[in-house]
Amino acid sequence: MDASSMSANALPALTLTSSKTSEIKALLLQAWRERWDCVQWGTNIKKLLPRGVSGDVYDLGLCILQQSLIGPTPNQLFIDYLNHCITSQIVSYGAVLSAISKYQEMQKTQCILCLLNLVISFKTRIGCYGNEEECISLCKSIIALVSWLYSCLSQAITKSAENKLSAFNQSQNQFVNYGHHHHNHHQSINTPSTTATNSVLPLTAVTNEHFVIIEKVCELLNHLSNSAFLKAIFYVGKIEDPTTYSQLLTKLSELETKIAPGTNLNSQYSKETIETILGFVNSVEWNNCSPTKVASSQLQSFNYSNLNFRYDSIFRSLNAVIAFDAVLNPVCDIDVCAEQIDLISKFNDIPFSDLCCEIIRACFVGLVDAGGSGEDLKWAAFTFLKAPQLLVKLFQMKSDKKSNLTSDLESGLEKLLTYTPLLDLTDTKSNCDCLELFLKELCKTELLTEAKKNRIMTIRQKEASSKVPVSKTDQSQGQGASLILRAEPTVTSILKTLDSDYSKNQDALLGVLCHMVPGKSFELILNAAAATGKLRSFTTKLIKFNEFNKQVTGEGGKASQTRALLFDITFLMLCHIAQNYGTEIVTTNEETKDSFFATWCAQCLTEGGRYRCPDVILTICEANRVDNLLNQFTSTDSEFKTSLVKWHEFCVNAPAAIKEVLIAWEHEAISTDNVKLILDNVKSKMCCLPVVISAWLCSYINILHHDERLKPMNMLQQFMTPLSTGDASANNGSEASTNQDYYKERSTLMAAIIKKMLYDLHPPQQTKSKGIISVISHGLTSKTPLLKIMESNFTAAHDRSWLDLKSVHNMDTLLCVGGSTWFVDSLIRQLLKFEHENDLNRAVDLIFGLFHLDIEQCSLSLLLFVLKSYLLNNHRQEQLCEPKVSALARLTVMTIFSALNEVESIKMGKQRSGRKKHHYYEEIPSDFDPFESDFKTSVNNNGNGPRPPKVAKTDAQYGLSTLLDDTPFSFQQSQHYFQLNEPLTKSVVELLRLLTVIITDSVVSPRTMFPLVFLEQLVMCAKEDSHKILRFLPFHMIISLIKTFPETLTYEFLLAISNLETFKARKITARALCQLKRAKKNGSKVIF
Repeated sequence: MDASSMSANALPALTLTSSKTSEIKALLLQAWRERWDCVQWGTNIKKLLPRGVSGDVYDLGLCILQQSLIGPTPNQLFIDYLNHCITSQIVSYGAVLSAISKYQEMQKTQCILCLLNLVISFKTRIGCYGNEEECISLCKSIIALVSWLYSCLSQAITKSAENKLSAFNQSQNQFVNYGHHHHNHHQSINTPSTTATNSVLPLTAVTNEHFVIIEKVCELLNHLSNSAFLKAIFYVGKIEDPTTYSQLLTKLSELETKIAPGTNLNSQYSKETIETILGFVNSVEWNNCSPTKVASSQLQSFNYSNLNFRYDSIFRSLNAVIAFDAVLNPVCDIDVCAEQIDLISKFNDIPFSDLCCEIIRACFVGLVDAGGSGEDLKWAAFTFLKAPQLLVKLFQMKSDKKSNLTSDLESGLEKLLTYTPLLDLTDTKSNCDCLELFLKELCKTELLTEAKKNRIMTIRQKEASSKVPVSKTDQSQGQGASLILRAEPTVTSILKTLDSDYSKNQDALLGVLCHMVPGKSFELILNAAAATGKLRSFTTKLIKFNEFNKQVTGEGGKASQTRALLFDITFLMLCHIAQNYGTEIVTTNEETKDSFFATWCAQCLTEGGRYRCPDVILTICEANRVDNLLNQFTSTDSEFKTSLVKWHEFCVNAPAAIKEVLIAWEHEAISTDNVKLILDNVKSKMCCLPVVISAWLCSYINILHHDERLKPMNMLQQFMTPLSTGDASANNGSEASTNQDYYKERSTLMAAIIKKMLYDLHPPQQTKSKGIISVISHGLTSKTPLLKIMESNFTAAHDRSWLDLKSVHNMDTLLCVGGSTWFVDSLIRQLLKFEHENDLNRAVDLIFGLFHLDIEQCSLSLLLFVLKSYLLNNHRQEQLCEPKVSALARLTVMTIFSALNEVESIKMGKQRSGRKKHHYYEEIPSDFDPFESDFKTSVNNNGNGPRPPKVAKTDAQYGLSTLLDDTPFSFQQSQHYFQLNEPLTKSVVELLRLLTVIITDSVVSPRTMFPLVFLEQLVMCAKEDSHKILRFLPFHMIISLIKTFPETLTYEFLLAISNLETFKARKITARALCQLKRAKKNGSKVIF
C-alpha cells in the first residue's frame, strides 16, 4: 500500500485543517509500513496526542477506519490498532460507532462483516468515560448505528434475493445449453457441469456472506434491545437526534414492506429473525412505554405483591374525600371532588370499574352510618343526586382513554352486588331499595341503559331473595332517599317561580317562600339544591328578591306589609344558607356582591369563630334613624309602620339602638322587665331585626371581659325565647294579620339562626353518648387533651378502615382548634407508631384522606414544619427506617400532588368556592423563606461537630435564581407559565434542595434513605405527572444518588427522574447513565 492508495472513498474525507491530524495520518502510515504491534502503536499515538486530550478531538477513530476500509477487504492491522485505541480509552465508543455508521459502501461485504464483528467484540463494554459532550455523542451514535444496521439489513436482504434469483436463472440456462449440445456429449461431456459449478459458486458465496451479515445484525439488535443501559442511551438519543431517528423508522417501514408475510423474502428467514428485525424499535422502547411507566412497574412489583392492598387503599381514601364533600362541603363544585378522586385512582392504579364500585360503596356506607342522625339528608343528597353527576364527570375526564367506560361501569355495578350485607343494610336503614333508586338516577344521566339496569336488578333480587322484608312499622324513619329525590324537582319548580316578575304576584311568592320553611322542607330543598349545583342560583335569586323588596315603591296597606314580609323571610333564608353553607356562597357572587345582604354578610355576620369589630359595624349608623328606631322599639303603640320604610336602613341602625338599651340597662337606667318588653317588641315585628342585632351582640360580647358578658348574653337568650301567642297578638294588632299568619315560620327560623350564633360564641357541653366532641368545628369544650382525642379517634378509624360520621366531625374540630401544623404533626406521630407494613399502608391512606379537610394548608404544614422536624432532628430521624420511611414518603408525595392540583385548578379559573374556610386560615406571604435557618446549622451538624455548610446563602433572602440553580426548570423557556411565588411551589423547591443536601452529606444516617425513597414513591404514585416536581430536582442530586446507591438504581428509574426537555438536561442525563454503568461495574470505586 502506498500513499496514493490511502485516499478514502468509503468514509467522508477528513478536513485536514490541523497539523496534528496530518501527524496522525503520517504515524498511521509508518505503523503500517513497519508492521507495529498494538503496544507499539499505542505508545507512539499517546506520545503524539497532547496530554489529557482524547483522540476524538482529531477524529482518530474515523481516520483509522478510513485507512482500513480502502480496499475490497479490510486491513486487519488497522482494525487491531482501532480496537487497541478503544480498549485503552484513546478514542471513545461514541466516536467509533459514529464513524462506523458513516460507512456507506454496502457492496463491500467483507468490510461490512469486519465492522459488525468489531462492534460485536466490544458490545458489552459500550460506555463513556468522558464529559457530558462525549456522553451525549454516544447517545446520538447509538441511534446512528441502529440506522446503519438497518441499512445493512436492507442491502443484505435485497442482494441475497437478487443473487439467489441470478443463481437459479444461471443454473436453468446451463441446463438448456446442455440439451442443445447433446450430440457432442463425447467431446464436451464435462463442459456444462464445470461451467455451471464455476458460475454458481461465487454467487452462493456472496449470498452466504449476506446471510452472515443479517445474522450478525440481528445479534447486535438483540443485544441492544436486551441491554437496559443501551436502551436508556437509545431513548436519550432519539430525543436528541430526531432526524436520524425518523430516518431509522423510515428504513424499518421499508423493510416491513419487503419481508411482510406472504412475500417471497418472508419465507427465506426464520420467524425469530423476522421478529428481531421488525420488533426491535418496539422492544428497545419498552413496548411503547415511557421509562417512567417502566420504572413505576418495576418498583410496584418489588414493593406490592398483594393487589388487594390497592383496592382497600382506594376505599379508605375515597371514604374520607366523599364524606367531607357530603357532610362538610355540600356546596363544593363537583369538579373539585372528581379531580381528587381521579388523583386517588391514579395513585393506586385502580381500573375504572373498581373505581365506580368503590365510589358507590363509599356512598352506601355513609348512608348506613348517617341513618337516624341529622346528616342523613346530606348523605342521601350526595348519593342519589351528586354521585351520578360525579360519575358523569369522571367519564368525561377519562374519555380520551381507549376503553369502554360504559362496560366498566356495568362491571363495577356487578362487583358492588358482591357486597350483599351492605346493600341489605342500606335498604333496611333507608326503607327503600337504594340500589334501584341509584340505578334509576344513572339511567337519567344516560350512563346506563334501562336494559342493563333491569339485568343488574334481576341479579340483585336473586341474591336478596332470602332477605326479610322491612315491616311498615319500621318505616317511620329513614325516608331520606325518597324525600330527597322528591325534593329535586321541587327545587327546579321554585327556581322557575323566583324567575317571575318581582313586582307581580308578591302574595303568591310570599306563600311559596313561607311554606318552604316549616319542618324539614327547607333543609330538603337546600340539600337537593346543593347536591345538584343549584344552590348558588337559588341564593342569587333570593338576594335579588331581597334587594327588590328593600326599596320604597310608594305602596301602602297590605302591599307594604307583603313587601316587609318578603324582605324578612328572604333575609332569614339567606342567613340560614350563609351559616350552613359558608358566607362565600353569598359574598363571592359577582352578580350580587354589591347587594345589601352580601355587604352585611361580609361586614357583620360572624363565621367560624371569626368576629367583626363591633365599633366598625356601628360606624355607618345614622343618629336620627337610631333615635326613630328607639322610639318604635320602646313605644307601647301596637301599630308598626311598614309603608315607605327602607328595611335595609332598619337593619343597619337596629344594633346601635339596642346598644343604647344595653348601656342604659348596664347603668340601671331601665329595668330588666322593660328591657324584656323592648326585645319582645323588636322580635314581634320583623324577625330579621333580632338577627342583625344578635350578630352585633356576638361581636360585642367577644371583646368583653367574662364578668361583663351576662346582660348581652341574656339579650341573646331573650331573642331565642318563643313569643307567646297573646303577646304576639297584642303587639301586631289587626293590621298585621298577614304577618301573624307566617310569624311562626319566621320566628322558628330566626331562633335557629340566633342559636347557631350563640353556639359559635359559647359552645355547649357535649354528652359522651353522642360521641361528637363539639357541635361546632371551631369550638371545643372537652377537658381531654387534644392529643388523646386525636389518638382515640384515629385508632378507632384505623381499626375500622373508614371514617364514620362522628370521626368526620371530630377530625374537623381538631383541625380547626389545633391548627394545620398540630393536626399534621399529630397524624404523622400516629402513623409512625405502627411497625407492620399493612398497618402503615392503612394509616397512610386514612391520613391522606384526612388531609383533604384542607389539603393545601396540610401540605404546607407537612413540608415546612413536620417533615423538616424528622429530617433535621437527630432524635426524630431514628424513626425513618423501613417500612416507615416509605410510608412517610408515599404520604408526602400524594399530599403534594393533591395540593398542587388544587392550586393549579384555581389558577385555571375553575370554581372552587363552596368550601368553608377554617378560622385558622391565613395567607402566607409570597416572600417567605422556609428552611432558612436549618440549612446553615441543622443539616450540617449530625452530632459530630460543625462542618462547612453545603449551601451558601448569597442574599438576605433566596431569590428565584438561587432556588432554581442546577435544576431543569432553570433551562426551560416557558418559565412564565409557572409562578414560584406560590407558597406551595416554593416549599416543594426547598424540600428538594434539602434532600440534595441530605444525600450529599458525608455522614450516613437514617435520613439518608429518604431522598431515594421519596423519588421512588414519586415515580410510583405520580408516574407521568412526576415532571411537575422533578423539574425542580437539582441535577447534582442525581449524581449523588449514583454515588450512594449504585446497585439500587436502575437505568429506567434514572430516566424517570431525569428531565429531557432541554439540551443541557439531556447531556447531564446521558453522563449520569454512563456513570451509573461504571458504578454498577466497579461498585462505589468510581471517580465522578
